[in-house]
Amino acid sequence: MALEGHLAGERSPASRYAYLPSIYGALVLFLFTVGAFYLIAQLRFLVILIYLSILVACGIAGPVGWLERHGLNKALAILVIYALVGGVLVAIGWYAIPPLLGQAGSFAEELPDYVNRAQEEWERLGNMQQEYPFLGQFDDRLQDMLQQIGGSVTTVLLGLPTKIATAFFAVTTLLTFSFLMLMTWERIRALILSLIHPRHRTTTNEVLDEIGSRLGAYLRAKIIIMAIVGAWMYVTLAFLGSPYAMIAAIVAGLMEGLPRIGPWIGRVAIVIAALPLGWKAVVIAVVAHIIIDNIKGYGLSPLIEGNQVDIHPLTAFIAVIAGGILLGWVGAFIAVPTAAVIQVIVQQVLIPWRQNQIAGADGGSDSVQ
Repeated sequence: MALEGHLAGERSPASRYAYLPSIYGALVLFLFTVGAFYLIAQLRFLVILIYLSILVACGIAGPVGWLERHGLNKALAILVIYALVGGVLVAIGWYAIPPLLGQAGSFAEELPDYVNRAQEEWERLGNMQQEYPFLGQFDDRLQDMLQQIGGSVTTVLLGLPTKIATAFFAVTTLLTFSFLMLMTWERIRALILSLIHPRHRTTTNEVLDEIGSRLGAYLRAKIIIMAIVGAWMYVTLAFLGSPYAMIAAIVAGLMEGLPRIGPWIGRVAIVIAALPLGWKAVVIAVVAHIIIDNIKGYGLSPLIEGNQVDIHPLTAFIAVIAGGILLGWVGAFIAVPTAAVIQVIVQQVLIPWRQNQIAGADGGSDSVQ
């Protein structure tokens, strides 16, 4: 009997290795997850482009819906919105670019005079070094700084055609993706809901609507910030007496829509607009733009974007810093809407789920007692 019990207690070879399929399944799932993250990292340009397309689609969904309610079909409504936005941009460019080009031409004509003045000042500085030897260190640092600026400008100019072509491709692809997303959104929503348990479909639908609303609000926040920056620069340049205050302010405001490189393009327009007033006016205008740019980055953007997308300004501020560290200027641009999406999921999915778990555990403990 003891022998029979011993034999019965031993596991058969089949049962001994029954756990192996689950281990291999977990290993395959882990490798698949790693591969998915690697693929996303390699295709990050496409992923970011799709994300920005979702932002644009959510931003124009409201006006498109309004046009649909007034008799237009969806495709025509989207094209009308595209045409209106494009028309505004073309009109602003038509108004702003020719005077700026004229100012640039005048600057090019007067450039030899500026060079001669700079040479005279340089010679004067060289003569002063005999009396004040410490100016030699200043001279060396100034030369290093000018060399660095010259190298940076050369690099930007050499890469400008490629960047323009890439930007044109990105904008065209973004508008196409946004158009297709809006046209097929109902089918996409139906597909998502079909994969959800029936009792969770109402919550999922509400979450999708809230996410779309938050992402659309983010674009409105960007437009508000662009208007504030443009108004600030208009007041500054008008106070200095620039005849091109409105043009430079429009360019500076619009360029705030382009992260990182946009403010520098706006700064060039500001310099050209203030240059006829003298170097002091140029310095004041540039300093004013740097001030508003820093206020925008560390105050206005987190405050306004956080208010529009209904997240705390501190959360928006932390999100911008984290996004900038992880993905550079693109990460900083998409950080706030991403934080808003995560907040919606946490508030409407994770917190209620956890509260139901706690309520169930409390009910179970009460019944045991």
